[in-house]
Amino acid sequence: MQQNIIMIVLVTFGLGFVYFKYMITPLNTKYAEGLKTLNQVENKLAEMKRRALELPRLQAEMQLLEEEVASLEKLLPKETEISGLLRLVTKTAQKYKLTVKTIVPATVVQQENLNEVPFQMTIQGTYHSLAYFLSDICQEDRILGVKNIILNSFMGDKNNPSSVNVTFILLAYTFRG
Repeated sequence: MQQNIIMIVLVTFGLGFVYFKYMITPLNTKYAEGLKTLNQVENKLAEMKRRALELPRLQAEMQLLEEEVASLEKLLPKETEISGLLRLVTKTAQKYKLTVKTIVPATVVQQENLNEVPFQMTIQGTYHSLAYFLSDICQEDRILGVKNIILNSFMGDKNNPSSVNVTFILLAYTFRG
């Protein structure tokens, strides 16, 4: 009888050991892994919700930056746009009753962040008209500059008794990016 009881106890402990070893322990391991995965997914979900709340602010910031880039591209375009530049120069010259004698493109000078596109120009008209012309040109939306101004005065006709013949270099800048 004692042997049977010892045997039953040993078999019960053996079955209990096998049950815990091969049934409960793997389930506990799977449970721990599932809990770890669940925590990772919950953390990722919380991060995504936080990012989703930031989206309207980031979109507004991006729109402001796009508007700023558009305004800066007016100042410093990526393309030379020679035809638009020539129209601007001739229209401004006509506004001040100047005669554009020559416009000759020169070699582009590459600098660190921009290209300098020079145009050798000769214009004829009165001194004051020339001053207004240069002032208007240099105050355009696009960044333009003037250098190497050479004035030659001469006697004009009855309508323009004092005229100047002006040679200068008009500098247009483009973004080099």
